[in-house]
Amino acid sequence: MSNKNVAIAGISTSRVTKNFETSIKDLSFKIVKEALANAQIPKEDVDGFFVTNPGMAGHPYCMLACDLADYLQLETKSLALMETGGTSSFTALHFALDEILSGRTKVNLVLGIDSRAKEVIDDFKSFITDGIMTQTSLYGSYKGPYGIGAPIPYYAMSTQRYLYEQKLTEEDLAEVSVRLRENASRNPRALYQKPISVEEVMASPYLSPPIKLLDCSPFASGAAACVLVSPEVAKDLKEEPIYITGIGEHHHPSHFIPLKDSLTESIAIREAGAEAFASAGIKPADVDVAEVYGVFSGTELMILEDLDFFKKGKAALAFKEGKTALDGEVAVDPSGGRLSLGHPPSATPMMELVEIVEQLRGEAGERQVKNARVGLVHAEHGMLNGSIVLILEKK
Repeated sequence: MSNKNVAIAGISTSRVTKNFETSIKDLSFKIVKEALANAQIPKEDVDGFFVTNPGMAGHPYCMLACDLADYLQLETKSLALMETGGTSSFTALHFALDEILSGRTKVNLVLGIDSRAKEVIDDFKSFITDGIMTQTSLYGSYKGPYGIGAPIPYYAMSTQRYLYEQKLTEEDLAEVSVRLRENASRNPRALYQKPISVEEVMASPYLSPPIKLLDCSPFASGAAACVLVSPEVAKDLKEEPIYITGIGEHHHPSHFIPLKDSLTESIAIREAGAEAFASAGIKPADVDVAEVYGVFSGTELMILEDLDFFKKGKAALAFKEGKTALDGEVAVDPSGGRLSLGHPPSATPMMELVEIVEQLRGEAGERQVKNARVGLVHAEHGMLNGSIVLILEKK
């Protein structure tokens, strides 16, 4: 492990909820204040502030980073608003990390925030501007106007093909949902905490076969932040920091359904994962705990296989045999994952990071993975079209 790694000095996260009980500005203030307090760093030391758009495909927030910096009274050398779909908060983090490595900044604050509150569309003009135009911008000029209002049908086609190729069943998918809910039952921040059974998953209604309601991640609202510091600052921290020892990023030339290549294997995940492992000098078998961006049960399996935790088609058996449990070969999504923790896309990767930092610090309570020292965090955009992977380590 290099002694020149950027460190995570402080973290903060909200609970996952359907809607915020306060304004975006006030929640941002709370999360930022808690992250700085957790790092024991005054806001006057912050050199850079990097934030996501609070909600994809919603109303635009022009110059939000500038507005929040004013509201928070942060004077910085670097300031940016990032939007790359589900990887947004990690795109922001990657920029923040590079600013530190370049020597421009020493303390950077990264905030991921996502609000799912939607206004009722009750007139034709709003239907055109907030409905058709928004969906067209997100899903394309052909699919958007014809009613594709969510990516579920795309993932359903991918999952259907995956089940066929690997000779798996819908019961195998249900096992993933059950295991992740078991983790969420130990997490007070999770949106859904009540344990479920395979039978309950199988009895839940289809949204787009083979995906059922309990195979899905619920769109939700949430926010999380981290404080990144240079190696020099890290040496003087009162509490032991967690280090980012590896990072990988890759983007396939596709958006949702690829016009070429596989529906069930992600080149972006494989490339980003390989780069992250190589830069950290470790192998998948060295990872103790991982948080991955599996927004559907089938997607969770494909991601774990593309990250090389399990051979192709074997991740489902790993879930069933307990290899992904808190005391398994690699603890997967101790937070409850996207399926049960909840899924506020612009904040999701940052929430995953908070979970892994808490695990490596030994602060995860009932869901603590014993002797966790190496963690992985994964984010994706589109339908596994692009990925960012981080390796975190406790010295």
